[in-house]
Amino acid sequence: MARAWITDLWVKDAVVDLPDGTTTKISPTSAQLRALKALPDHFRTTRYGQGQRWSARWHDPRTDKPRSRAFTRRSDAEAFIASLEDDIRSDRYIDPSAREQTFAAIAEAWLASKGRIKDSTWRRYRRELDNYVLPKWQHTPVGSISRPQIDAWVLQLRDGTAPHVFDVNQHIKTTARTPAKMAPAYLGHIVRSTFGGAIRYAVAEAIIGRNPLANVELPRDEGDIENDLPHLSYPDIETLADTAHELTGRPDDELLLELLAYSGPRIGEATALKVRDLDPDNDRARIHRTWTVDREGRRKLGPVKTWEKRWLPVMPSLMRELVKLTAGRGPDDFVFTAPRGGPIDGGNWYTRVWTKTRTNAGLAHTMSVHDLRHVAATNAIAAGADVKLVQQMLGHKDATETLNTYAHLWPDRVAEVIAAVEQRRAEALRAESRDAA
Repeated sequence: MARAWITDLWVKDAVVDLPDGTTTKISPTSAQLRALKALPDHFRTTRYGQGQRWSARWHDPRTDKPRSRAFTRRSDAEAFIASLEDDIRSDRYIDPSAREQTFAAIAEAWLASKGRIKDSTWRRYRRELDNYVLPKWQHTPVGSISRPQIDAWVLQLRDGTAPHVFDVNQHIKTTARTPAKMAPAYLGHIVRSTFGGAIRYAVAEAIIGRNPLANVELPRDEGDIENDLPHLSYPDIETLADTAHELTGRPDDELLLELLAYSGPRIGEATALKVRDLDPDNDRARIHRTWTVDREGRRKLGPVKTWEKRWLPVMPSLMRELVKLTAGRGPDDFVFTAPRGGPIDGGNWYTRVWTKTRTNAGLAHTMSVHDLRHVAATNAIAAGADVKLVQQMLGHKDATETLNTYAHLWPDRVAEVIAAVEQRRAEALRAESRDAA
């Protein structure tokens, strides 16, 4: 096992000559050590009174190289050595100097290691690091980050008072962007996913020994989900679709809106559909690609996640309209096209069609395009769709995600089951009574 010891950098043993011509070493007495300022010169090292007095020294168990760390007080050095020896015995040894690396260095190494994530995910990590995480932690030694510090930062993020740095694009805005109170979901991603990703990387690479984020409690979204879920009736959807057609004069916009509201694809998935993805015989469309961005922010087509590959159910009446819309096009042409040709840009469609349609129709005033997924799900559930069907329709990873969002929309089924149980009970009791008679 590696040795660990403490060295006094200010005081040394003195070599004295004896009457018989030999030499011997003598140590300062306890009284001399207590009166350190009056310590005789022959007990003083060349570093006497300079810097920190105590040096904890050991051999790195992985490289066998000598290491050291200085302390002002001997008690601190002793505590450090005790902890170090315990870590070495338990095979938990971590180079103490590694803990002194700045969080910024660890975060950049973590992000550079993410070779399998989508470019759009990389851009989100990059944006959150630059906007919120690095302004707070970039110069902090990663080994000094504690839970109380993280707790305080979480409160600042929630209240909109956390350190931040936003890019200023004068072509878009002439006033600087300021942070607002942060929604729990967004806060959770910044803390758990982005900040937490770098911290977990440091633990995995034996840079720090424990995760200070492990027991941090984040704010919960306490909104009333039953009332927060957006909803549109069938007449409302048709009014919005008709208004979109009147606004642009293009069936593409009307049918895209209907597909979003009735079948629930994401806007990037819907606008990535090609003619060959339509299956009119089975009233469905194949979802296996989506619009995303590369690391420079340029739009590109990319694959959806594995569990999001699916066949999207399409109403027969809507499928017939989509077939008409794409008549004469090649299999690799897009189903929905922009006014000047080519695919529709989801962000552009939001501004050009959706916001104006909401205003002109007097409906869905606060709804985003993504909210139409909730509209599709709530109407499907009301029509009798079970959990598995809604999960597959929306491309959720598992039924848990679906239930977490929509479980309250299946309350009547419980009443139906209880009513059926009561009916069968009554029938069984009547039959028993007749047999007894």
